Amino acid sequence: MSKWDRINLTALTLGIVALFMERASPSPALAASLHVLDFGILALLYWSEVGEIRQSSYRWNYARKHWPSLAFLAGFTALFLYSKYMSIMVRTPSEIGWLAPAIRNIFLVLKVFGRFKKLYVLFERLSSKPAQTVIVSFMLVILAGALVLMVPPASTNGKGLSFVEALFTATSAVCVTGLVVVDTAVDFSLLGQATILLLIQIGGLGIMLFSFFVMIALRKRLSLKDRLTVSYMLSEDDMTGLSRSLRTIVLATLGIEGAGALLLFVRFTALGYGAGKASFYAAFHSVSAFCNAGFALYSDSLESFSRDPWILLVVAALITLGGISFGVMRDLRSWLGQTASGFFFRVRRGSGWKTRPRAKTMSQNTFAVATVSGALVLAGFCGVYLLEHEGAMSGMGLGEQYLGALFQSVTLRTAGFNSISFGGLKDATLFFMIFFMFTGGASGSTAGGIKVNSLAAIGSYLRSFLRQEKNTRIGNFSVSGDKVGKAFLILIFGLAAVFGGSLLLSLTEDRPFLQLLFEATSAFGTVGLSAGITPGLSTPGRLLVIMLMFMGRLGPLTILTAASKGTPRGALEYPQGDLAIG
Repeated sequence: MSKWDRINLTALTLGIVALFMERASPSPALAASLHVLDFGILALLYWSEVGEIRQSSYRWNYARKHWPSLAFLAGFTALFLYSKYMSIMVRTPSEIGWLAPAIRNIFLVLKVFGRFKKLYVLFERLSSKPAQTVIVSFMLVILAGALVLMVPPASTNGKGLSFVEALFTATSAVCVTGLVVVDTAVDFSLLGQATILLLIQIGGLGIMLFSFFVMIALRKRLSLKDRLTVSYMLSEDDMTGLSRSLRTIVLATLGIEGAGALLLFVRFTALGYGAGKASFYAAFHSVSAFCNAGFALYSDSLESFSRDPWILLVVAALITLGGISFGVMRDLRSWLGQTASGFFFRVRRGSGWKTRPRAKTMSQNTFAVATVSGALVLAGFCGVYLLEHEGAMSGMGLGEQYLGALFQSVTLRTAGFNSISFGGLKDATLFFMIFFMFTGGASGSTAGGIKVNSLAAIGSYLRSFLRQEKNTRIGNFSVSGDKVGKAFLILIFGLAAVFGGSLLLSLTEDRPFLQLLFEATSAFGTVGLSAGITPGLSTPGRLLVIMLMFMGRLGPLTILTAASKGTPRGALEYPQGDLAIG
């Protein structure tokens, strides 16, 4: 590491320290120390830049090659001196005073990361394992989102969020969970809400998918490592049609979200919203619903629309589409098209149709997702209605109770919106909901949890075991032992994460254990529902929930794959023993 690298790294470290000092309680001594620190960082920047210019053999060529850095430094200096003049000499804080340290830290991060050759080697190693690439991409987006949410203009109080609050919100948005420690509708400005919307969209599809989609749109070819990463993220073994699949996924996402936003816009306009507000609210809730994020621009989520079937049914439809995966949607569309063609053939048999359309068989994955998801929605609807029709929904009419129970059943496994108050739910209802939140949505979707696919594999294995069948079967197809093993691995990992998180939360929070278990399950399942304890969590409790949200969004297989060595330990076979079971 050269001398100038060490100077830049020191400046970056001091810049981060200054960022935390700005969030501390104001005092004259702290303000004076902060001014000294800021001027010290500026001196380090000039020391590094001037030193490199003097050290270069051809200074004019150096200036021509590094003119963006020099221009940035000059612009930053002007902005920095203006903000210091306003705060020290005029004693009036500048309205753009927050911009100088924000730009400085971004510049330092880019400069440090761009100079260190060892970091290139690190990212090269990470890119060789798709699971690690996915984890690093999510971590970087979360960190960048937290830094943006910390700037004063992102909040309505003009001071910005603390680092833990910003990190919690960014993690919840990128991991499409919906748990909040500050009120999204009240505590965030338009900039903050737009940042959350962008983080939800990026988190719903993944930063790597966005990056590769841009590369494809610019007609750039994907390398083999890029194709391996995309194949891993899409859970597709065939890499020949990845570009087409990636393009279809992104365009379909934007199309579905656009259609949902249009329907919501019509309703919001009818409710008296202005065109601008209706557009933003419609886009925000459409993206949040399709990405199964659960963020809402209302302090009570969607409780104020508990009697509005238009809003609730549109949101429920978006949640359902986002929670079943694009592969299932594509297969269902093809299957329904073939089924409809066969139906019209039978109706119009004598009208000149010579050949009957060949019926398409629904894939095993689609059959499992559709069957289990439908059964869970029906069971959730019946359970919520029976448990709360005389409780939290007692003040509603019969039709409104049915609508509320259906909507809550749809959102229960993944989305996190609520149209009924969770403050008055019975303990039995909370315990009933935990199973659905733990299950989650479909593999390959934006939902969390252990996934309905895993539940189908585990249930089919238990059924085959009880019937003494040789093969585990779903529909007319068998399930490989490798798939069943992965399903049980996911189940064990999920149980360990939820109960371990609940145990640690019981040590940091003074709350009933059922509420803590509900919170931990909601975080791991990236559901976003809360029994009302999220804003009151302590700092250690918030950090635990952040870890659970992160693990739930990435999934057990991604985390375990990233942690593994990736090389086989040998192909030795051992003699079979005799282990007593039961």
